[in-house]
Amino acid sequence: MAGNFEEQLQAELAGIQTEIDRLETKRRLIHELLSNESGAGSSGAATAKPARRRAARRGGAPAKRTRRPRGLITGKVREFLGQQSGPVHATEILAFLERNDAAPQSAKPMPTLQSTLQRMKEMGEIQNTGRNRWALIAGGAGESSAAPAERSDGPPVVTSTTTFGARPLGNQ
Repeated sequence: MAGNFEEQLQAELAGIQTEIDRLETKRRLIHELLSNESGAGSSGAATAKPARRRAARRGGAPAKRTRRPRGLITGKVREFLGQQSGPVHATEILAFLERNDAAPQSAKPMPTLQSTLQRMKEMGEIQNTGRNRWALIAGGAGESSAAPAERSDGPPVVTSTTTFGARPLGNQ
């Protein structure tokens, strides 16, 4: 029985020693990262760890994509619809954006494009001619029909496709 107890203690001690070694390695890595950030790293510690750190970074999350400039998608949609003689389907617009490296970077770019098209429609820049086909509105006609452009007595009211939460125009 004493031998069994001694084996259990030896196994426990080995487990604790493994955990101590793991934590020591982690402490050294954190210290190295901090010293590299501050630019005061020691040359001895820097030569031992970079390969492991790079390998861990490769296995991690992919590099963050850079954000597109504000208005890029809207500008490219205007440009593309201006070149077309008739209404264009949203998938063709998305294909044009992808060719010109201006497509939405979200996981599902079509819904993002749809919200952009809807916003442009509410601003009076484009119109939906049916079946998800979009056309540019001629310069003067679109601006006069946009409701937010007519009102200047208060803050702009954002119109939406939803019906709840809307305020009547006469109360403002």
